[in-house]
Amino acid sequence: MSKPKVCQVSSVHFALDTRIFYRLAQSLKKEYEVSVIGVHSKEEVVDGVRIIPFKRFNNKMLRVLVAWLLILTKCLKQKADIYQIHDPELLPTALLLKLFGKRVVYDVHENYAEDIFDKPWIKYKNILYQIFNFFEKKVAAKCPVFITEDSYLPRYESMAGQVYLVHNYPNAPFFEAYKNETRRGEIRLFYSGILLFSRSIMDIIEAMHLLQQQAIFVHFDVVGELYTDMDEAIDALPYSKALKPYLHFYGRLPLSESYEISKKAHVGMSLIHPMKNSVESYPTKMFEYMCIGMPQIASHFPLYQSVVEGHECGVCCDPKNASAIAACIANYVGNDALYQAHAKNAIENAHNYRWSSEMETVNSVYKALLK
Repeated sequence: MSKPKVCQVSSVHFALDTRIFYRLAQSLKKEYEVSVIGVHSKEEVVDGVRIIPFKRFNNKMLRVLVAWLLILTKCLKQKADIYQIHDPELLPTALLLKLFGKRVVYDVHENYAEDIFDKPWIKYKNILYQIFNFFEKKVAAKCPVFITEDSYLPRYESMAGQVYLVHNYPNAPFFEAYKNETRRGEIRLFYSGILLFSRSIMDIIEAMHLLQQQAIFVHFDVVGELYTDMDEAIDALPYSKALKPYLHFYGRLPLSESYEISKKAHVGMSLIHPMKNSVESYPTKMFEYMCIGMPQIASHFPLYQSVVEGHECGVCCDPKNASAIAACIANYVGNDALYQAHAKNAIENAHNYRWSSEMETVNSVYKALLK
């Protein structure tokens, strides 16, 4: 008997995105035939999941206007039993799939409505906000909605009949291979994620400069896709030449290669500037660092403090204050007992944030849809 077909759908995320591919697709393939439509170079099968490539538009406005229709044609060709939509731009796709009698799940990764006001490139924010609300309410009324954060509940409970919390917690077994309880050698900072100014990359680099003035030299391993002109901003720094030997940018890598680099690192960076979306949403890397036993420095938001300082597996500070960041790093450099205690606490408390518990919700929704 053939397995039911499910299709994860995105016009923005890479096909090998952590949530879409490594968590959802890899977990679902045990009971379903899984395909992923996402940004990728070619059609292929990766770890038992069929990848259908989509070329992402560089022009954001063109992406909003056209991508939903192109994605719809790819979706219909898959003849899947369930489609899970991962982008706000694809709300029209979701509505048309429903019109064609398809089962659809809407997966909300971020607080998209508030995110509109945090993105400087978006013009006519109020108009776009109204248009987005119109389409999202239509979809939420017709489809189960997965949300990644508790703080999103008030918004979606008011518009959707079926709202389910599916936190973006790590798939713990995957990270076992990258756990390192005896990190030694030169101090290395580690960051994995998209490279934006709001991710405190420049603030961390300034902190490294301040530490160099104290004869404390640390390396910074950065894995992720550059979305801004940050490279030019780094080159323009007056202390750029002195820092360059300590900055290591690897570009976007598969999750496995990213965390292979983390084995040599000591401190994970979970610093994000205060925005409506970031203050109310956990950075996924926070839990990934815990899984591999890596102490971390995180933003001093109450939500982040509840995890990092609550479990004593890291420290929190102002993500826009280079002096505060430098002090946190220096504290780890000079206090091995604190570092080892935080590493131990990270591993011991990682079980509180596991993807396996979230998949129970996903599986129950899928089975209900297929009845």
